[in-house]
Amino acid sequence: MPIDKSEVLRIARLARCRIDPDEAEGLAGDLERIVAHIDRLSEVDLPDDAERLTYFDADHVRPDRAEDGLSLDEVLRNAPATDGTFFLVPQIVDKDEGDS
Repeated sequence: MPIDKSEVLRIARLARCRIDPDEAEGLAGDLERIVAHIDRLSEVDLPDDAERLTYFDADHVRPDRAEDGLSLDEVLRNAPATDGTFFLVPQIVDKDEGDS
C-alpha cells in the first residue's frame, strides 16, 4: 500500500496532529514499513488446531454493577473552566468547515 507525503498530511489533519511538511516524507516511509509488516503477519501459516493466544482471564474480572460515582462538584473541581454544570473547552472546529 503506497503512502505518500500528501496521505500523511491528510491523516495528520484528520487526527488533528501538527506535522512539519518537511517530516511528512520520512513519516510516509515509516508508515509504509509498518503496513508492510502487518501485511506479512497475515501470511503466517498456522495449523488449524493452533490455540489462540489470549491474556483475558475471566476469573479476575470484577462484577459489573452500578456504583455511586463522583459528585458533580468533585467532577468539576479540577476543570480549568466551567459554566454551571458544563466543562468549557476551546473551539477546535470552524463553524464554516462543516457547511460544505
